[in-house]
Order: sequence, then structure tokens, then C-alpha cells
Amino acid sequence: MNFSDDELTMIAILLDEEDEDKTFSQRPRKFWVHPAWKKRETEGEFATLYKELIDDEMKFYEYFRMSMYSFNVLFKKIENDIQKQNTNFRLCIPPRHRLAVCL
Repeated sequence: MNFSDDELTMIAILLDEEDEDKTFSQRPRKFWVHPAWKKRETEGEFATLYKELIDDEMKFYEYFRMSMYSFNVLFKKIENDIQKQNTNFRLCIPPRHRLAVCL
């Protein structure tokens, strides 16, 4: 059986499309926000540790290497610059959290 060049081209295109469909369905699921990160508001390091640090000035200083007053002054100066916008899909990281991570 002899195929023309056009027929061979069509067969190759169809086979290539089949391969693409298989690889797409076999890929692991991707998340917009991984379930582990959804818990950060309640179980994250900032949520758990920061509350304890603000109760103890010395521990706060040891952790951030600055006083709470200095932290708050710095935060007020840069808050608007590091603020991001929430989306319908996920909440942004609040500016106070961003500063804490940076330090």
C-alpha cells in the first residue's frame, strides 16, 4: 500500500495529537495554591511564633535583631511599598509577614 506525501503528513499529525493528549492526562495535577500553603494563616510560622514574640521583648529582639519599636517604625515606612493585592484565587502575603520573612 503506497501513501501520498499528503496522506503521510495527515497520519503524522494525527499520531502527534494522540501523543499530546496522553501526556497531558498523565501529568500530575498542578495547584494554583498548594494545600499546605492554605494553612499558613493558622499553622504557619508567622501565625504561631509572632504572637509569642510580641509578648516577650527580649525574644523578639533575639529573633529579628531589632526592637519591636524599630520593627514597627520600619514596617510603617515600607508597608505601602511591599503590599500586594489579593486575587479571587488566593490571598496575598500581608506586608507584616513579608517584612518578618525578609528579616
